[in-house]
Amino acid sequence: MQYGPQASLIAESFPASLRYAGAGMGYQLASVFAGGPAPLVATYLLAHTGSGYSIAWAIAGCAVVTLIAVALMDDYSRRDIDDDVSYDRRTTAVASPEPVRRD
Repeated sequence: MQYGPQASLIAESFPASLRYAGAGMGYQLASVFAGGPAPLVATYLLAHTGSGYSIAWAIAGCAVVTLIAVALMDDYSRRDIDDDVSYDRRTTAVASPEPVRRD
């Protein structure tokens, strides 16, 4: 249930020209900075508190941060996600400037 909405949320967060790179980098960096140290943090919390509840509170804290971040994001669900004008072939025709007359 998570990956369907997550894919569209991440894709809509970037303009068309940066969508693939932005989504890929965001996903991979989140794995490195959040997923990588998670077992170490859990082990540390369990060793120092002796309770699994400290790990549950850490996960709940991460969930609260995630909910706040999602609530602050712009809503692109009703907009055209093909928003990058520089790559839109229909609008690339640019009017040429008037030639300068030298009389």
